[in-house]
Amino acid sequence: MKRPANPVVLVIDDEPEVQQGFTAVMGIEGLKVVVRRPHEVTEPDLKEAHVIAVDYVFKWDTLPHPKELSYWPADGLALAGMISRHLTRLRTRASVVLRTGAVSDLAGDLPKQARVPLLSAQSGLDWILEKGTTDSAATIRELADATAALEPFFGNEGTLTWNEGCEWLRLPALEWQEAALAEIQVCRPPEHVVASYTSGSAWLRWFTQRILPFPSFLTSDLHAATLLHVPVAQFRSLVQGDRTELSRRLRDCSYKGHLAGLVEPRWWRAGLEHLVDELLIEADPSLPVPESLASRYAALQGEPVQVLSYDRPVVTIDADYKEDGVAEFQDCVRLAPDAWPVFADEPYALREDAADLPEIGAMVSRGDRGRVNSVGM
Repeated sequence: MKRPANPVVLVIDDEPEVQQGFTAVMGIEGLKVVVRRPHEVTEPDLKEAHVIAVDYVFKWDTLPHPKELSYWPADGLALAGMISRHLTRLRTRASVVLRTGAVSDLAGDLPKQARVPLLSAQSGLDWILEKGTTDSAATIRELADATAALEPFFGNEGTLTWNEGCEWLRLPALEWQEAALAEIQVCRPPEHVVASYTSGSAWLRWFTQRILPFPSFLTSDLHAATLLHVPVAQFRSLVQGDRTELSRRLRDCSYKGHLAGLVEPRWWRAGLEHLVDELLIEADPSLPVPESLASRYAALQGEPVQVLSYDRPVVTIDADYKEDGVAEFQDCVRLAPDAWPVFADEPYALREDAADLPEIGAMVSRGDRGRVNSVGM
């Protein structure tokens, strides 16, 4: 899909002069930047913008606003909510993001690994940019490109067929494409009435807040490696190569669609599953799965490939939802973390950790609580 030449970023800040350096960097990135104080924002500004970046802290005593409490926003979060409602009223689309240096304060006790998507969802935002880290022109460019690319599908004169977002996601036209589209649909994306009603914004928020942070049809390095039955270090070594059949086939499964740079690398689960199934069909059926895969991987790689010794390896997480290792399925318990999507891969923790760490034990699924109590028996 053609990249928009000059996406527009509307920056809302009470001190426009402080934004000159940031504006210059975004200009280098190919963005057209408009800076407005809150009371200067107009409807044409909202209609033109692809990304609306709202500062969190405002010195309201330096800005004109009504004195009545109900008529002026308390902070950038409140202002962003107002902006979002005006976008809906205008039937237009823009990614609304908050720029702040206080993500930790705003997130409170939310799990660190998912605090940005969870806080964004709770606050009615598309994303949150942390000043000094993720608040970059490149990130804003990604958001702008992703938003602009929805226009041909959900604009007033949409001309392209959505097809589970195949083109927007840049899904490779390989033999596992249909399986990937089916896995996307299982995640119940807003791609029909709701997507049309929100001019595509619902899809964008679903993707940033429900798909990228959690393992589903797109997976992390560790989930991808575990699906392949190889250690994550071995997986990363394989995908960094470029001269073997195995490396090529693994790289074909890399997610290269919109917003790929918003998180760490992601991989198409359907592509990895297809590779594993194909290799197991070709392997000696008398061998255990790890040995079968090791044999086929070595044939494609031209040298031995290390595999996991587990019969059924699963990825474990900690109390902050951070992936912290791989273990044998029978040594783990299922978890039911707050806000974990029902369509996402099952989260696990070691049974011993669930017994010893109260913050993990509190998340154990009801059906597995009896197994925690039986540790050591």
